[in-house]
Amino acid sequence: MNNPICLLTFLAALGSGLVAGIFFAFSNFVMKALARVPPAQGIAAMQSINVVVLNRWFFAVFFATAVCCLALAITSLVRWQKPGGGYLLAGSLLYLIGTILVTIACNVPLNDALAAVDPSSAAAGGVWSNYLKNWTAWNHVRTVAALLAAGSFTIAFCRPGSAGDLARSETLTSGTMPNKPEEWPRQFERHLNAGDLDAVMSLYEPDARFVTPSGDTLVGHDAIRKVLGSLIAAKTHFQSRVVRAVTLDGIAQLYTDFEGTRVDELGKTVPVRNKAVEVLRRQPDGSWKLIIGDPNARE
Repeated sequence: MNNPICLLTFLAALGSGLVAGIFFAFSNFVMKALARVPPAQGIAAMQSINVVVLNRWFFAVFFATAVCCLALAITSLVRWQKPGGGYLLAGSLLYLIGTILVTIACNVPLNDALAAVDPSSAAAGGVWSNYLKNWTAWNHVRTVAALLAAGSFTIAFCRPGSAGDLARSETLTSGTMPNKPEEWPRQFERHLNAGDLDAVMSLYEPDARFVTPSGDTLVGHDAIRKVLGSLIAAKTHFQSRVVRAVTLDGIAQLYTDFEGTRVDELGKTVPVRNKAVEVLRRQPDGSWKLIIGDPNARE
């Protein structure tokens, strides 16, 4: 995990999931069990829990996750056009507001008030009844918020073109090129979905040809880069399937089906389908790069 965003997303998902599990235990059975014992015993037990929970391990998970969320919230705003940005922001806000803020503003004051109560006093029963009702209700809120945050971070991490996929794409960029013609569409798909235009262009020879839907032929990186950049700007996401591959003396011709989505001018997500033909050439290092591409050759 050499990508910082990928690592932060993974840690935020793990941390918020762990916190959700802790709070879920209280909502599901701990508070119900304490409600079944006499008020004096319940208060004493809860007072003890509220002291013991103030330890470095709980604080490390609880607040370190908040730090990750704060960093991811800022990152998602800066990189809003990148895939998964909305999920990162949603997960961050859910945890920071629904879990951290609710804990500080609602649960902690109730804990402080309970700490001042004498379990054996006459008023203890009423205080305990009110505490059980209000504390548990707010605990439900922060449990759901932490669980939804974990879900959002998980989606952001696993979604094609987002944090986790971006890290995989960067690994491909720095470490390998397609060693077989059939690998080319998959790497193109990964880099495009990750929004990494430089990595996409590394799959093309400098004088590559690209046939547009209108039938015009673009030549060279600069011209092709504009077209592929517009696909990334439209948040295009593809899945590829090689239908057929023919190789002869260092030249390969692929028949590839691409299916996915993009965002149109009205902001709506619309389907995209291409039946492409790609011509690749083996490079001196054994990798393969595109020399001719026609996304609509088989339409």
